Amino acid sequence: MKNEVTWIEKYEQFNVFVISLKDIPADLWLCPIKEGKWSIGEIVSHFYYWEKFILEERLQKFLSGEKDFVKPDVELMNQAASEFAKSGASRETIINLFTESRSQIAALLTSLPAEVLDCEISFGSNPITIRKYIIGFEEHDQHHKRQIEEFLQEKASGPKQLP
Repeated sequence: MKNEVTWIEKYEQFNVFVISLKDIPADLWLCPIKEGKWSIGEIVSHFYYWEKFILEERLQKFLSGEKDFVKPDVELMNQAASEFAKSGASRETIINLFTESRSQIAALLTSLPAEVLDCEISFGSNPITIRKYIIGFEEHDQHHKRQIEEFLQEKASGPKQLP
């Protein structure tokens, strides 16, 4: 038996990082990570909005046999995610919505046979398998994780000293 983490397990394990954000100081949750950038709360809300989109507009439609996939309005979805984070929704609520969605997707993916995971689907003119589509989100996750970690590291080390 292999002791290898599968791509689905790796996808779901991102929950561990997001759950760890429950422990950051409250004043950092909605503090922009850089000028003109989102806060940690907005980033996690952004994760949740994408999970919801993947589940409702990609996976469920594909599995029900639909061939007409909606192209997301990325700016509109990101704006809605930002507004939700700043709406008064608690940190715990946002984190829980994300982790529940991610776990729900992982459970659904685990239940699918390999031939379904490796079946090509098209979003516009770009054919891709479900497996590759989900694996592609790892880079997105890691990009935002690095941003958050750098911000938290900077806050932990205090203001930079001028030479």
